[in-house]
Amino acid sequence: MNKKFFIKILLVGYLATFLRFYLNNILLVSIIGSFFYGFVVSRTISKSKREILLTGFCSCFTSFSGFVHFLYEIIIQGYFLKLFIYLNLIIILNLIIMYIGFLLSRKMT
Repeated sequence: MNKKFFIKILLVGYLATFLRFYLNNILLVSIIGSFFYGFVVSRTISKSKREILLTGFCSCFTSFSGFVHFLYEIIIQGYFLKLFIYLNLIIILNLIIMYIGFLLSRKMT
């Protein structure tokens, strides 16, 4: 790996973090990130571009820590049924959205 590649990952990660800051909604960020992930996975692009988009953008944009913090707040409040429903709903919804992104990308090629 060269320095130019790492700089690209850092810049894309910075952009994703900046967007995450302005879209302060965990569900919306999760849906957009899942769609983008499915879209990129389906495309036939170079390995370096794929790593930059998935590692740099998606990992910074859809940070797992935001999702865990959201669920932690529900646990602290003692709403365990709500935790179970949200956890399953978010995971299933994100998988469906990722698949839609995958299918849409396939139809575009």
